[in-house]
This record gives sequence, C-alpha cells and structure tokens, in this order.
Amino acid sequence: MTVQSLLTLQIAFLLAGTSTPAPPEVLGVVVVADRARLNNGAVSEGATVYDGDNFSTEEGGALRLRCNAAMLELAEKSVALVHHAGGGSQGLQAQAELLQGTLVFSVAQAAELEIEARAAHIRPAANGRTAALVSVIGPKELHIYARRGAVLFSYRGESATITEGESYEVILDPPEDGSGKKQTTPPAHRRSKAFLLIAAGAAAAAAAVLVYKNHEHKDMESPDRP
Repeated sequence: MTVQSLLTLQIAFLLAGTSTPAPPEVLGVVVVADRARLNNGAVSEGATVYDGDNFSTEEGGALRLRCNAAMLELAEKSVALVHHAGGGSQGLQAQAELLQGTLVFSVAQAAELEIEARAAHIRPAANGRTAALVSVIGPKELHIYARRGAVLFSYRGESATITEGESYEVILDPPEDGSGKKQTTPPAHRRSKAFLLIAAGAAAAAAAVLVYKNHEHKDMESPDRP
C-alpha cells in the first residue's frame, strides 16, 4: 500500500468519525416584537423561531409568534421557552413553556400546541378553533381563561376540562384540609389530589377578558401602523 493510499484511508476514517451537529429545528417566525428579547439580544419582526429559543418581554412590551398554524403572544414582563415537541404518539408539534407572566394562544388543531406552566400542561380539548390565556401567578398558582373552545388541564397524572368562557385560578398541590373528613366541594371549586380549580372572582375574570381583548384588538391592527 502506497503512502498516498494510507493518507487517503486515514482521512476517510477521520471524516467518518466527525459528525456535523444537526441544525436547530425551525418552529416559526416572529410576527410582532415590541420591547421584546430573544435569548440575550433584541428581536424584531421576521426573525426565525428555533427549537429552544427563549423569549421575554419588558414592561409595556409584547411579542407574537406564529408556529405553523398556532399563534402565541406574550404579554408584558413575560418569559417563555419554545420547543419542538418531536411528534410523539399524539403528534404534538410545538410546546411553549411559560416561566413568567401571561401567554395568549390560538390554535385550530389539538395536536399543534401545548402550553406548560409550573409542570402543568394546558392544551385544546378537541380539534377546532381554540383560544385561551394562561398566567403564572406564583410558584404554585396559575390563572387560565378559556376564551374560545375548551382546554384540557393536566398535572401529575390528573386532568380537568375548562370549558369555553370559564376562568379559573389553579392551585397546584393544594394542602389537605386536615379534618380527616371528606368535605363537600363548593360548586365553584373543583378539587383533585394534585390541584384545586377555583372559579375566578368577577375582578379576576374581567381582568383576564380585558387582557385577551387587548391582544385580540392588536390582531386587527396593521403591523405597519404608526
């Protein structure tokens, strides 16, 4: 075997052992960005959304993303991570993990999007246009408003359906009542061992509706408006 043949063989082995990492998967595009950030820098309209991107908004800011047919919008002072869900048995396409603040989403197919917040999961209960608001209130408290269609809430293996028009405060891992007796759950409350759903009071429900309608109104405005 010649020296040239040996060199060729060594190069072939080196190339075979060198794998080029796959590029991050494209999830969508930034539609609106106002006082918003992507990872450690500013972000603008038209930016590509990749698997693993971290988005945040400042006070008075807003961010809208299109991921396939799903629309997501972060309200001010909010933080979210977006992921490709990798299909799976349910064919889920994208997941957004809400770490702080409020997220509004709109989607047509149940398998297109799932929202994660404090290890709980929120997704459309069925195919059909679904629009909802999810807010992180505290380490163990969420607020969910089903504006259109029903959403399925699940946490630690238990689940509940929040129907269209309902607004709930969600307490995760609620403490036991300590009485040793089974308590009658008020009609406005829905309890499981993992979570407690409390129908939002008039003020909280109205605030959720107002936030959602503000986002809905923005959808009707031209992105080129002054």
